[in-house]
Amino acid sequence: MTGNESESVLYGEPSPGVRLITINRPEARNAIGPVESRALFEFLGRFRDDEEANVLVVTGAGTEAFCAGADLKSVVAMFDPDSKLEPLYDGSDLDAHPIPAEGNIGPTRWTSINKPIIAAVNGAAYAGGLEWACLAHLRVADQHASFGVTCRRWNVGLGDGGTQRLPRMIGLSRALDLIITGRVVGAAEAERIGLVNEVTESGRCLERALELAAEISALPQPALRTDLEAALRGFGTPLEEGLAIEAGLFNSLLDQPEIMSGASAFVDRDHPDRVAGAAPLHLPGAAYAFAERAHRGQIDRHGGGDFIEHPSRVARIAVEHGGDDLAEAAAYLHDTVEKADTTPEEIEAAFGPEMRDLVEALGQDPGIGDRASRRADHRHRVAIAGETARLVYLADRLAGIEAMIERIEAGESPSDLDTERRLGLWRGDVEALSGTSPPPGLVADIGDRLDRLEHLMS
Repeated sequence: MTGNESESVLYGEPSPGVRLITINRPEARNAIGPVESRALFEFLGRFRDDEEANVLVVTGAGTEAFCAGADLKSVVAMFDPDSKLEPLYDGSDLDAHPIPAEGNIGPTRWTSINKPIIAAVNGAAYAGGLEWACLAHLRVADQHASFGVTCRRWNVGLGDGGTQRLPRMIGLSRALDLIITGRVVGAAEAERIGLVNEVTESGRCLERALELAAEISALPQPALRTDLEAALRGFGTPLEEGLAIEAGLFNSLLDQPEIMSGASAFVDRDHPDRVAGAAPLHLPGAAYAFAERAHRGQIDRHGGGDFIEHPSRVARIAVEHGGDDLAEAAAYLHDTVEKADTTPEEIEAAFGPEMRDLVEALGQDPGIGDRASRRADHRHRVAIAGETARLVYLADRLAGIEAMIERIEAGESPSDLDTERRLGLWRGDVEALSGTSPPPGLVADIGDRLDRLEHLMS
């Protein structure tokens, strides 16, 4: 890392193509004074002009603050000729260069950096610190981070882009709420209103931002940069004008060799995304398509429609009860080995060994002839297979119970549907997992539906 004369701002290259600026004044909550402002001009300009630098991450040192904005001691010095501190800038010369014409606390009024900037918000981002976070294109925040126009309390205005970038990012109404009230919001609310793109466990935002930056840096850069520029320049313009900006920037790519080489790499499968066994770009989508092909033509003996309707219902229930992409995908695939012609090897080839293990755990072992022994083995394997397997297993039970209720309410006879036997089996399935901390909401829903089923039977 390199820095200015006091090392209060650091600049480094943590990985190829990635640059990192760290405001290094944790004892002052990473407030920006004149020294830091000059360093930020230098380092942001260095990133902008360096063709080998693809992505920039900006963060603060320590855990208390990302940046608390301008160092108000240096602001007071602007109006005190006897102060021994260097003023933030000469307040008597409003055309001073580079401050404040291009920003009060660094180059916050620059708009021509068409390379991705990520803010790793490791604590409080207040006043000018919030404005620095808004200068970035993406924001990754620690769970304990907070955001606010706290300068409202001290009669200090937003002079580093906050009144313009914040409404563009989260909408005028929400921006005015923060600007007028000066209230502080936590990371969860910031994510909900669109101010933050991702929230990490406290202490992990920089790690995640650098990981994301490395992924972006590994992408082909020319089209990424023109698309970023088109989005930024076109935002807020009439559609016709925005489309013209996009067309001009897209056309500029046609003179570069990368567009031909990129298209050829796709066609020739000469790319990590296109080689055999590559991870799907969206796991649930790939899993549904795979399951639909596997079950095509099968009729659901419980619901009467296409069998794919059953795993689709299981997937919906799993997601409603907190399941992630892996759980949703496993729900789509859970019957493909047991009830279709799919082999475990085909699941592994398409989705990897973890998914193979999940699907095998979620299916009964056809090699066990005795029905009761086969079900007991199934329950045991699910119980030890992990949280995702248990979630999908119980979602599968709830889906079956709901389908049974719908058929009885539609007029079918419970005895014809073997309801009494299945009711006992379902209660046993839930009881078998009672000591594994299954999702309480899902267990409650199953209990409610089983009670409903008993009522219908009586």
